[in-house]
Amino acid sequence: MAIIENAQGGNIESRKDFDKDPKGQFEYYAEELKASMSMLDKWHKTADKINNKYTGKATSEQGKAGTAGFKLNLFHSNITTLESMLYGNLPTIDVARRHADPSDDIARVAGATLERLLNLDVQDNGAEVDSVFRATLQDRLLAGLGCARVRYDADIQNDELIDESAPVEYYHWGDVLWSWARSWSEVRWVAFRSYLTKDEIAERFGTLPAEKIPLKQQKMTTSDDAKSDAETDGAWKKGEIWEIWDKIEKKVVWVAFGYEKTLEEQADPLRLSGFFPTPPFLLANPTTQLYIPTPDYKLAEDLYNEIDKLQERISIITEAMKVVGVYDASNAEIQTMLNHGMDNKLIPVSNWALFGEKQGLKGQIDWMPIGDIVAALDKLRELRSEAISLLQQVTGMSDVMRGGLDSPYEANGQSQLKAKFGSVRIQALQDQFARFATDLFQLKAEIIAKHFSPETIARKSNMAYSQDRELLPQAIQLIKNPQESQLRVQIRPESVAMVDYAQLKQERTEYINALSTFMQSAAPLMDKDPNAKPFLLELLQWGLAGFKGASEIEGTIDRAIEASQQEAKQGGGKPDPAQIAAQMAMQQEQLKQQGESAKIQAKAQADMKLREQDHVMDLQLAQQSHQMKLEQINADMQRSITEMRIKLQADLLVEQAQTQSNIASTQATMEGEMQKDAFEAEISMATESEKTFNKIAEIQASAEAKIRESRVAVKEQAAKTDGDDDDS
Repeated sequence: MAIIENAQGGNIESRKDFDKDPKGQFEYYAEELKASMSMLDKWHKTADKINNKYTGKATSEQGKAGTAGFKLNLFHSNITTLESMLYGNLPTIDVARRHADPSDDIARVAGATLERLLNLDVQDNGAEVDSVFRATLQDRLLAGLGCARVRYDADIQNDELIDESAPVEYYHWGDVLWSWARSWSEVRWVAFRSYLTKDEIAERFGTLPAEKIPLKQQKMTTSDDAKSDAETDGAWKKGEIWEIWDKIEKKVVWVAFGYEKTLEEQADPLRLSGFFPTPPFLLANPTTQLYIPTPDYKLAEDLYNEIDKLQERISIITEAMKVVGVYDASNAEIQTMLNHGMDNKLIPVSNWALFGEKQGLKGQIDWMPIGDIVAALDKLRELRSEAISLLQQVTGMSDVMRGGLDSPYEANGQSQLKAKFGSVRIQALQDQFARFATDLFQLKAEIIAKHFSPETIARKSNMAYSQDRELLPQAIQLIKNPQESQLRVQIRPESVAMVDYAQLKQERTEYINALSTFMQSAAPLMDKDPNAKPFLLELLQWGLAGFKGASEIEGTIDRAIEASQQEAKQGGGKPDPAQIAAQMAMQQEQLKQQGESAKIQAKAQADMKLREQDHVMDLQLAQQSHQMKLEQINADMQRSITEMRIKLQADLLVEQAQTQSNIASTQATMEGEMQKDAFEAEISMATESEKTFNKIAEIQASAEAKIRESRVAVKEQAAKTDGDDDDS
């Protein structure tokens, strides 16, 4: 809805500021529509995302974030289950008198006539009615709002009324707007959007509006901001026409953005008591702050996202669980071992000595630690189970409501009690849906009463061939006066839900039992005084009026009362009122005491039987639980012993391998140290030899020098001696 970008709240101060002409009224309603679009825009976008979640279609945000992987769509499963539980059959409509007076035959016939009309429409248009209810219920469970309305159609040819009908129509949640309000009673106007082609606009409103109203393709989403999609967009370009039901002014106005005048105005065409042609919306989680839905999905959105996140991680880790590893590239024989067709074959190793020095396969191959991955996968699955369990509690979709038991040893009484209290939320939704259907057909009944002709009512109800045909004219006259008739349309919740044949059988059994008990007690009194028969039958009718389905045979009881009255008149004499009153009081007291006694006895027997069953089942459950615990303890002990044995063997192998590795390392270290010492000794000996040689050479040189010096000194002494001799 691109119009909302220009919307500004609080623009209207007084309705008198707008002229009464078509242009001024368009300006007023345009402001109202823009304000409503702005109010509902956030919810509309949320509802579109929820529909994508239901269908498994990834949103644009998920695509950008790269999170549109494997999803566990529990939301679709939960909604499908709810739809099946809440709606499984076309509604069965009951029309009852406001006050079940036994002598008001005209009101009874009027109720039967209107009931036939409504049920006949459901039967003749079953596919249409079924689609309306299914679509409305799905909108309530997904987007949070379901809407349907009633229309009056009259087929007139040559000024002659041919046929009349009051069809029900479904409206998509995105095609409905309403005024700001805190509750339905404060809603001032409701608007319905229709899409018409250019030719349809010209036929309905004229050629000028058809030329000026902008046309565009219908989109699957409610927001105009969404990109065009050739796969989902409509082929026809159509104009948007808003039909506004103004409760304050009691009129209906048609407008379209782009045409600056109202298209048409009508003064209260249906004259309904509540004015609006739609019942209160099938609204999810309403509050008194603002009359706007809060979808059920929003209350559990974090859990749904958490489950998707866990499931995506589980799928990624599952994909990563492979037998892979790394190996020494110099030994190509290792890769050959994992090829197909290598069973019971030996693979030659080119250099066995080197292969052994590298500790064989253990030293040349390393596998990815699958054990750690399996542990992480098990933890993720545990977290996912916890999240799913929490989701079922938040949404009310527990195993009890699906008809399952938490334990196969659970007692029958315990399971029934859990189912009774576990389905309270489902029963509330069922009641809400049945109330919406009741209100919708109440509007349909009101249209029939105010607009259908007496001939149409008589013809479609086929009451002219019933046993009450003599009262039909007066009954139709009563129907045509709804304020006086006050006929009440009712749709029981169980009539639209999946049929519970056990409950239906129980209701009819209770009815037959009550009827037989009364007849057995009343027979002696009627034999003693036949004049008491009409009064006893009236008492029977009053007592059975509280049973479901009793309205179907009220006519039979009425005829029995009338026949007994005629019989009493023909027999002559009127019964003594005091005697009859005393007899009825005594009979009523007897019935009451018998009923209380039977009730107490039945309750005691049922409680005793239930306690016995629960006791037996509890004993069996305790025995089974004890046996399971013993088996579990034995299995845990065996598993612990096996794990300890495997761990000890593995530790021993590791210790042996470590010892061998340490011995080899020590030998290598000692050899290296010995080689190092020998080398250092050789170097030291060479160094010492060189030092000794140099010392010897130094001593020899010193000695030679001293000898030379001695020789020189001897020569000098000899020369001096020779000189002295010459002087003398």
